[in-house]
Amino acid sequence: MSGLWRIGKTFRFEATREVAGRLDGRTFTAEVVLASATLSSPGLVVDFGVLAPVKKHIGAVLDHQLLNEVVPDPSDDGLAQHLTIWARDHLPPEASSVLQHVRIQTGRPTSLAARTAVDFDASHRLDGLPPGHQCGRLHGHSYRVILPAEEPAWPAPASMPPFLADYIAGELDGRLLNDLFGFNPTCEHLAEYFARWLYERDVIDSDGHPVMVRVSETESTWGEYQGRPE
Repeated sequence: MSGLWRIGKTFRFEATREVAGRLDGRTFTAEVVLASATLSSPGLVVDFGVLAPVKKHIGAVLDHQLLNEVVPDPSDDGLAQHLTIWARDHLPPEASSVLQHVRIQTGRPTSLAARTAVDFDASHRLDGLPPGHQCGRLHGHSYRVILPAEEPAWPAPASMPPFLADYIAGELDGRLLNDLFGFNPTCEHLAEYFARWLYERDVIDSDGHPVMVRVSETESTWGEYQGRPE
């Protein structure tokens, strides 16, 4: 399979803006999306830690502000453009060079519909990281697997095939992922693994359309693989 990996990280902030003479107070979520056709040797698009400057910028400039006073265009598109330009100018080259876009959502995050996600708890450790990196230590996550139905919109997950849900619940839940796989169990590698698993078992249509799988380690981060059968 040939494909593309994406990662995303969300940052929430509280703000208001003046629209048509009225204040429009909202909870805003900015999602930074990066994409690459290759992964670093540990199996990452980039380390999520390099996105920390975005959080600092949002906290210093946008959070708890009247947005009309701090950005030229306080609309959702204007905020996304502001953050995209800022990120390209200020993030390290390994992140700015693969930045795909920033998107804005308002309001409280909505819950996913039933049967569109599979959650499982598991442990792992990641090899090939700098000495002292926290992800190099044995730790765990409450993972979530979804099949996004479209991109670049906010994901509208497709129904989860029962075969995959049963496999995840029966074989991965409560396990040490390093013992199960012959790869570094990053969310990018796991997403690719699930995509291949679906294709090889004909659980999905094998008519050449891209397969997309997203794996979230935390509520604010995810890794995704989108591939096309060869």
